Amino acid sequence: MRAPVVDIVSRIEQVMPSLSPAERRVGEAVRADYEAATRLSIAELAARAGVSQPSVTRFSRSLGCASFADFKLMLARTLAVALPYLAGRASGDRPAADDVGQLAQGIMQVASQAVLDALAQINSEALRKAIAAIAAARRLDIYGQGGGSSAVAEDARLRFFRMGLPTAAYADGHQQRMSAATLSAGDAVLAISNSGRSKPVIEAVEIARSYGASTVALTRPGTPLARAAEIPLLVAIPDDGNIFRPTPSRYAHLAIVDTLAAGVAMQRGPAVRETLRRVRYTLARIGIAIPVPGNDPTTIAADDERQD
Repeated sequence: MRAPVVDIVSRIEQVMPSLSPAERRVGEAVRADYEAATRLSIAELAARAGVSQPSVTRFSRSLGCASFADFKLMLARTLAVALPYLAGRASGDRPAADDVGQLAQGIMQVASQAVLDALAQINSEALRKAIAAIAAARRLDIYGQGGGSSAVAEDARLRFFRMGLPTAAYADGHQQRMSAATLSAGDAVLAISNSGRSKPVIEAVEIARSYGASTVALTRPGTPLARAAEIPLLVAIPDDGNIFRPTPSRYAHLAIVDTLAAGVAMQRGPAVRETLRRVRYTLARIGIAIPVPGNDPTTIAADDERQD
């Protein structure tokens, strides 16, 4: 018995060399327009491929599908996620721009616009409450899943632990739940999710909140995560649809994390100043060169650390 087909597009690529000539023509017709293939009848696809209807059925079964209707269902499920990545296959992917300056301008304009959009949307009162909750926390646990959110969560960890605030970041759903179960009143959670629909993150926030921890969520408005958190920080940054560029929301989330970190540092006051001084001093002692008049390597190293 065949294993269930999950990624039908990859399955097509795998079996194409072993198909009969007629089945291969069906596969080529599907690959020419994946989206259209989900809407075509068996007769219409057979006509496009120049084969008989039974050949379309045999093609579907060669992929592990029970029928042509089953194939179309599998394909539609795959395209729900994969379509933007398949768009260039039929006509050929567009080459990178020759003008690297234009490329840099495009990416950096997207980044700056995302930060401006976040500034326009963020609620100052919610931001104040989030800063106060984290500043008062004995411990801060940060949750984020997926490439963008987990990267922002790790960046947040680097911001907060240098203040002397016990901080951990978790990208694994099981560890998020375990972390949440160990929290209590006086602790805080910062959950980051652009979609606001990551089930493990939502459940971890609900668990942490049930045990009395303060819960802050950086996410979109109207999402399950926004409803689960005590203090939602809401921004909706549109995606530009370019799969080769970083998701614009990442820039906005990083800017908000930096705002939170700066606010927490100011609220925690002299203790943070002393901790940061010790961190900078310790790092500045690494690899000190012979001092040059007017060019103190200790100062250089300390300035570099402050910027990182």
